[in-house]
Amino acid sequence: MKKILVFLFAGALLISCGSMKDADATTNAELNEWIADRNFEIESNFAMPMNTAAVNAVLNSGILGPGNNSNQISLIGTPNYLRIKGDSIEANLPYFGERRMGGGYNTRDAGITIDGLLKDYRVETKRGMYVIRFDAKDTQGNEMYSFILNLSPNQNANMSVNSTQRSNIQFRGRVEAIKEAEDK
Repeated sequence: MKKILVFLFAGALLISCGSMKDADATTNAELNEWIADRNFEIESNFAMPMNTAAVNAVLNSGILGPGNNSNQISLIGTPNYLRIKGDSIEANLPYFGERRMGGGYNTRDAGITIDGLLKDYRVETKRGMYVIRFDAKDTQGNEMYSFILNLSPNQNANMSVNSTQRSNIQFRGRVEAIKEAEDK
């Protein structure tokens, strides 16, 4: 009886490994269409700020609530988005980290806010994912951001944001088609 169980387990293991294949981003027809049309949005569930001594000290002090720390901050319930529509970009992302220079006192938009045009938009597939790179200026025109989006076939999105004035931050969430506003 023991030999039969071992044989069945080994067979199940071989079948499950044999049926797995490397998923490729181009196998998701919806994702292909969104990328080709430049018509998608990403809503992030988590933010991962760059670890520095100052960020660690502040974020690990408990001000973010249970389950959050300097490595990962939950954005669930926090409105945020990055939308690509044609040659335009709209973004409203929270920011956690150090501002290296620039900015001012009493600024309303402490996060990453963009409403403008994309620059140097490039798409490639790498390790089964779409890798999209582009640059954009913030709404005030003071700060330049470089984005790297990694979109997987199961519509998970990892986003890295590099800034000219702030420490780097990463976001993790989902990619989907832009929801059109319904006429009432």
